[in-house]
Amino acid sequence: VVAPPFEETEQGIEATTGINYLGHFFLTHLLKDLLISVKGRVVVVASDAYASGRITLDMMEGENPAIFKPVAKSGFQQYGFSNTCRVLFAKELIDQYPDLTCVSLHPGVVKTNLARSMGSCFQCIIGKCFAPCLKSPDEGAVTTLHCATTDVSAGNGMYYKESKIQAVKDGFVSKELQKKLWEVSMVVVEKFMSK
Repeated sequence: VVAPPFEETEQGIEATTGINYLGHFFLTHLLKDLLISVKGRVVVVASDAYASGRITLDMMEGENPAIFKPVAKSGFQQYGFSNTCRVLFAKELIDQYPDLTCVSLHPGVVKTNLARSMGSCFQCIIGKCFAPCLKSPDEGAVTTLHCATTDVSAGNGMYYKESKIQAVKDGFVSKELQKKLWEVSMVVVEKFMSK
């Protein structure tokens, strides 16, 4: 989801981060034994919007880490945080389970209803001003399909854009950030599993 009104899931997690990141983390955790047994591949669809959501270690401290609360000044920045989480997740997944292949990617700016919660006025402006730049859903699927069906082992843990490895901007990823995000995410997921 992109920039819905600030709300929490029934588990007390900020909705954008819960839906866009933590749900994927949880599903992957539930499937990990199967994925490991077949030396599987995880393709994480993220977005270049990660660049609007820089995560810091202090956002992941305490019993209720701020990363899972509304920490942004805008819905789009919260969307950026959720995408940074996905990029960090892809990198840490292969450190946790070296037999897996995992990449993250930016599919492009695709003409979908993903931003439906941003209001019809905003959608109209985007549709009119940026229509020539928007990819069709078929075009937007190309990088995802590339990462899902071709040998990406040389780029394991990397971020892809236009079916090529793309460097993540400086300061957005580090071993320390990805490991800490994994740890706090596991704490939250284990709470869900114990219920």
